[in-house]
Amino acid sequence: MKRLRDSLLLALWGGFVLWLSFTGKLSTYLHPSLQPYTTAAGVTLLVLAAFAVRSLMVAPRAHHECCHGHHDHGDHPHAGHNGHDADHQHGEDESGWLALLFKTLLLLVPLLIILFGQGTKFTMTTVQNRGVVEDLQKLPSANASAASAAAASTASSAVAATSAPRDVSSGAMPVQIIDMLYAVQMPSYREEFEWKEVVLTGQYVPLTTGNPKGDRFQAIRMFMTCCAADAKPVGVTIRYPRDKMPLKIPEMGWVKITGKPVFPMEGGRRTAIIEATKVEECTAPSEPFVY
Repeated sequence: MKRLRDSLLLALWGGFVLWLSFTGKLSTYLHPSLQPYTTAAGVTLLVLAAFAVRSLMVAPRAHHECCHGHHDHGDHPHAGHNGHDADHQHGEDESGWLALLFKTLLLLVPLLIILFGQGTKFTMTTVQNRGVVEDLQKLPSANASAASAAAASTASSAVAATSAPRDVSSGAMPVQIIDMLYAVQMPSYREEFEWKEVVLTGQYVPLTTGNPKGDRFQAIRMFMTCCAADAKPVGVTIRYPRDKMPLKIPEMGWVKITGKPVFPMEGGRRTAIIEATKVEECTAPSEPFVY
């Protein structure tokens, strides 16, 4: 029974991984650089499942031939087991079944979490525990030297600033929150965005501290370095007219923000603030993570 269980689990996991890959859902759990390896692992699991099923089909035939040979030679199983031995064996069988069931459920729980859509839903508690990152140097993937980081980001910013498609409804340039973090550190990048109309999408996080006038909130996105488990919230401060605050948007709800970035010095350091002219609730993007 255990071998049959193992075969079915291998097939289930392999098929599920390939389903995630071919439907594009794998991008909500893994960084793009890891997805090809995961797809290959799914294929490997299916191959292993096929070999396991084949061994199950061969084993009963071999067992039957072995037992038939024993009977032909006059070998018979010994009798005489007492009631105590039978009870002991029955107890072992029950504990074995319970252990098998428990292990099977543990292997199925991750699949159930993904199927019920809870795999990438982060709450305010998660954000508070991990802390909103507003400094690019605090991201694990931003540990390169300043010179190499500047060279790489200057090239990407030039492309973003010149070729990013405009929002048809407002004429604003679409940007990511991570762009604002780069702009805080790079003067040339800041010049491309400062006081230019932009539009970005993020999750709404109210500010309970550092908001004396009550006209600020944060827009965050989850930045993935490797997988969803290590995702960190990156955020930018949004300043919205006080007469329009507080917003009737649930915590961690998705919002579309139109406004103009500024980069003032606050608390002795450069920061990014978007002077918003429009904030509206929107649907979640197909890929909730940024990389």
